[in-house]
Amino acid sequence: MRLVVVRTGGLAGMRRTWSSEVSSEEAEERWLPLLQDPPESREDGNDRFTYEISVGKQAVTIPEQSLQGSWRELVDRAREGSRQTRRA
Repeated sequence: MRLVVVRTGGLAGMRRTWSSEVSSEEAEERWLPLLQDPPESREDGNDRFTYEISVGKQAVTIPEQSLQGSWRELVDRAREGSRQTRRA
């Protein structure tokens, strides 16, 4: 199953995309339940990053300040998968 993270915003408004393949088991046990319960969105100012996170067909968008705990692990998982893909 495909895990994709798109980060937009920031001072320059740049867009970064990271993606990784995850097993169906990993997606169903760890990431899909997380997407079912996204953190509350609160706007804390301009020039912050926004993360659009999708696992398979499910997607959520969360602000930078909500990127903690399991959400941080999810983004790190996508980043790590992207680095491994580029090395291969």
